[in-house]
Amino acid sequence: MSESLTNRRVQFTLRTLREAMIDLIVQKPLSSITVTDLCAKADINRSTFYLHYRSVHELLEEIEDSILSFLEEQLGPVPSLQTLSELIPFLHAMQQSPRKRKLFYTLCSEQGDARFIRRLHELTYTAFQRGWESRVPNADENQKRLIFSYIVPGVVSVLSAWVQNDLPGLRAEQLVSLLNGLIEHGIASLPADPASHS
Repeated sequence: MSESLTNRRVQFTLRTLREAMIDLIVQKPLSSITVTDLCAKADINRSTFYLHYRSVHELLEEIEDSILSFLEEQLGPVPSLQTLSELIPFLHAMQQSPRKRKLFYTLCSEQGDARFIRRLHELTYTAFQRGWESRVPNADENQKRLIFSYIVPGVVSVLSAWVQNDLPGLRAEQLVSLLNGLIEHGIASLPADPASHS
């Protein structure tokens, strides 16, 4: 068998396993996904699975890494979350793929993966530090961490609700505008008439 054919078969198997894992992630709790489930979904045998992965968790980490890489690509080479407008391309990409939306929401939910959530927070914290140096120039590292711990969980929660499509009719640009207002001025930034928010 030629090397190129072997490589194509390996790539096909890896892609099939990733797709099966994503299907299972959006259907059932992460903790209950087994190698048996994956093999049945991907229609491969266990020995084939173990040729490529040591465990379900290793495959999960690969998928999570690809999501975080995708987010980093959307934010740009040196992300700087100063106005959150950097998130708009990522949000548009999520809108165009219901499957990616569901996967992202599931991984961020209470039933999701703590490692993924921690890495997402680390990524956003790094971007936050770059973007907020000019906003809080006199704050020390402890104060910045407190500001971050106050802002980011709220932002992630709102984004998760939007990604899950719990906020129908709210465009990505409107969401970012709403979040920027909340960060800058708190609840006082909300319009008296929600329909007037653009």
